[in-house]
Amino acid sequence: MLSFHSTAGKPFIKVERDAAAIPAEVNWIDAFRPEHWELAFLERTLGVVAPTFEKLSEIESSSRLYRDEDRLFLSSPALYRIDGGMPNTTPLGFVLSKDILLTIRFKRLKGFDLVKDNVLTEDHMPTDGPGAFVALVGMIIDHIADELEGVSGDLDRASQNIFGMNGGADQRLQPREDGRQLRSVLRKVGRNGDLTGKISDVILGMARMVPYVMTNGSDYLSADARARLKSLRIDLDSLKDYETRLTDKIQFLLDATLGLTNIEQNNIFRVLTVVSVIGIPPTLIASMYGMNFKHMPELEWAYGYQYGLFLIALSALIPIVWFKWRGWW
Repeated sequence: MLSFHSTAGKPFIKVERDAAAIPAEVNWIDAFRPEHWELAFLERTLGVVAPTFEKLSEIESSSRLYRDEDRLFLSSPALYRIDGGMPNTTPLGFVLSKDILLTIRFKRLKGFDLVKDNVLTEDHMPTDGPGAFVALVGMIIDHIADELEGVSGDLDRASQNIFGMNGGADQRLQPREDGRQLRSVLRKVGRNGDLTGKISDVILGMARMVPYVMTNGSDYLSADARARLKSLRIDLDSLKDYETRLTDKIQFLLDATLGLTNIEQNNIFRVLTVVSVIGIPPTLIASMYGMNFKHMPELEWAYGYQYGLFLIALSALIPIVWFKWRGWW
């Protein structure tokens, strides 16, 4: 689907399928899952062969950033989220010229919706290709920042659950409930780690793309566009630092969660060890008096049975007292 836009306060411009040329007021064309006839339309009106999904998915810099005559061909991963599903990345392509910006995407992206709903309704934006590029990249960066803020909030709540900062540290949970809570925290931290990794890929792609445009598109960048691109590069650097800090925190919380899991397992093994050790002396005594020898003096005693029970109880009590004194339980 092709949609035509202008940053001069005209978010949607109608262009007929058989139009001979793109209207001069259009400075951004959004190709969302373009069909064959739409690709042919772009090639006929713009003289541009739109990159394919496979081309945009390549990871080497020479395939993501290159110039062909007076156009810059750019690609970067973009973050998208399906309702009720995990976030994922999808390739996003740009074809930038002095007068017009062409974007090629295959998933619904929140940044694009925000640009169409908010930025394009204003009339103070530059009406050339770099103006549309700056507006779109700026909104994508804002969306990335919002995602990182969401990750930070989730990690703060996970930290409270792990370290008992929410006032629940004094409540002793049953081992099954405690294990269930730790698994839930571990899954939450893991999901945020996966999301942060995808955001890192997006930031890396944008951080390569913006300086490339500043260097190789300098012949048609205005002073305002250059200043805004410089500001976006600074924002990307700050987001990269923030993402690195979140990655370190995620690793710390994962280590802490696994450490608490090991402690809980050690507690269980300690209880089992105490129980097994306590049961060894009584078992030894009971086994000794359970032997069928002909001459056993205790068989003739009037209180031999009580004596045997006393020895069994005493042999169990002594380890209990000793483990209690040592603080094992």
